[in-house]
Amino acid sequence: MPGRTRHVATLVITCAAVLSACATGERPTLVAPPTLPNDPVAAAVVERLGRGESATFTATYEITPTSTGTATAATVVQSGDRRRTVIGTVEYLRNGSTTRTCFSGDVECTTGFDETRISNLNITHEFWGRSAAARLSLEAGRSIGATTGRTETIAGVSATCADVVVPAQQGAGTLVYCAIDAGLLARYNGADVRIELTSFSPAADESLLAG
Repeated sequence: MPGRTRHVATLVITCAAVLSACATGERPTLVAPPTLPNDPVAAAVVERLGRGESATFTATYEITPTSTGTATAATVVQSGDRRRTVIGTVEYLRNGSTTRTCFSGDVECTTGFDETRISNLNITHEFWGRSAAARLSLEAGRSIGATTGRTETIAGVSATCADVVVPAQQGAGTLVYCAIDAGLLARYNGADVRIELTSFSPAADESLLAG
């Protein structure tokens, strides 16, 4: 049945974009647009997060798992089809259709995006965009209260935020998602990890993309 076949194929691609525990990340050629939730406040943030794939930028972050409280620095640089994401001592590099994962200094490199190297941080290497959009879409779907929208200035840049109320072990929990107009995550406060944008430039630092 052609209709059913198309539905299954779409579901497989969507699930691949959402899962964060896979050992090998998604290839650039398989990028699917974020699914906009029915919640208009959350959808405004998801829509912004979908812009990042085509943006040119240099951004820095602090990523803090709630289990340890220890912050890890991250840098993301992108220009065209080139991107370097450095999270602690792990580097994810994309140059056109070529992707690889290394430890700092091009040590122990493997082909593709190996998410297991940062699994202790409860994120994927695309925490700043596609992963956040997929996560927010899922959370908005299980919300148990009205989502609150607001704007904040984060790292000197205006950000659109959504506070999503979801079930928690004790009562309810509020998850905070903020995104800047350029398409990057500016803040995530969740049960497992906190992510904060610390600087942003709409230009790519070419020295970081070299190599």
